[in-house]
Amino acid sequence: MVNSNNVCIFATDKLNNLNNIGMIVDNTDGKIRLNGNEYATYEVSNETLVEIVRDCKGNENNLRLATETIVERFKNTLCKRNGEGNEEIFARIFSEFVNGKIGNKHKVAEMMAREHRYLQNEMFKVCLGYIEVLAENCEKKYYDPRNQYAVRTSKKIIDFLNDKPY
Repeated sequence: MVNSNNVCIFATDKLNNLNNIGMIVDNTDGKIRLNGNEYATYEVSNETLVEIVRDCKGNENNLRLATETIVERFKNTLCKRNGEGNEEIFARIFSEFVNGKIGNKHKVAEMMAREHRYLQNEMFKVCLGYIEVLAENCEKKYYDPRNQYAVRTSKKIIDFLNDKPY
């Protein structure tokens, strides 16, 4: 967490299409004041932070605050936590992505299908592994109405594939 209090940050017109916006960051209450509005720190996008660092006008505290915030977000999102391995990091990030950040599932699937053919095969193996685990959860009756469709459909897929010689 950044310790600076009442740091004024001037950004470019790309931020909310305004020129020279003054952003007051008051870390005592964790709010960012922008053009008369108040935002929680999590509401400031990564893109805005990058703009602040890239186009920062003002003193060294401005650049330091934005840089520290970017580093903190990077650490919280992409770095290992409590002994996590790459698999746990991927699962956490993917879960965060589908929990509100995904707009069009079909578009994501299309983009994945455009990857290198070897990578398509590896991504499919991950998907199939997930389906196998959900099918096992179906057999153990380890589901409720929130994931019932995924678990039961996964069981049907695995049962169908087990009947086919591949």
